[in-house]
Amino acid sequence: MSGLIARRATNETQKEAKRDAILIGARAVFSETGFWDTSMAMIAKRSGLAKGTVYLYFNSKEEIFLSLTSDEIETWLDLVDRQLLENGPSDIDEFINLLLVSMEGRDSLVRLLTLLHLVLENNVTYEAALNFKQNLGRRTLYTGSLVENALQFLQPGHGVSLLLNIHCLVVGWGQMSNPAPVLKEVLERPEMAPFRVDFKESIRVSLTALLYGYKHQNRSSGLSL
Repeated sequence: MSGLIARRATNETQKEAKRDAILIGARAVFSETGFWDTSMAMIAKRSGLAKGTVYLYFNSKEEIFLSLTSDEIETWLDLVDRQLLENGPSDIDEFINLLLVSMEGRDSLVRLLTLLHLVLENNVTYEAALNFKQNLGRRTLYTGSLVENALQFLQPGHGVSLLLNIHCLVVGWGQMSNPAPVLKEVLERPEMAPFRVDFKESIRVSLTALLYGYKHQNRSSGLSL
């Protein structure tokens, strides 16, 4: 019996290693080539696996994309959770700084989020989309509750609402701060200065307005702050 258990453990470890290799290879190819120009064959080659092996783990590059996105979101929210539990921001500015610091060096997360909704609409099975959304929902509920504990002017449910708004801000400002090469060249003209976007500063300004809006709304409703 112990030999059977050991073989099962070894097989599971090997499967996990292959899955990780696929995701690592896909992340590299997506970064270099762009999602739309990436093929399963390219991912298989970068992963060091046969194309047929990749299909044993994922039905399409879209499913690989969802797994990468899920992992990136999970890693980021884990960091945010730890910071909220350990440092407990006492005001809006501290909370915004916590979020901005947590996003530093996460260019991959921003790129994935800007494509997420386009990818979900293409070549993804119902089961894959449902699993992704259910996992995201569970993580968002937990982090949302920590946000509400940190910012006590938020009403129940506002933590999740705030995280959804942050998602939208990252997608919007992420796209606008990373224009296509031809548009980037256009924006170098002096008269185009108002249209140049600083991602971090834009997020800061938008979050500040959003959070003070929540606070004003709750004060106006007569809730104790």
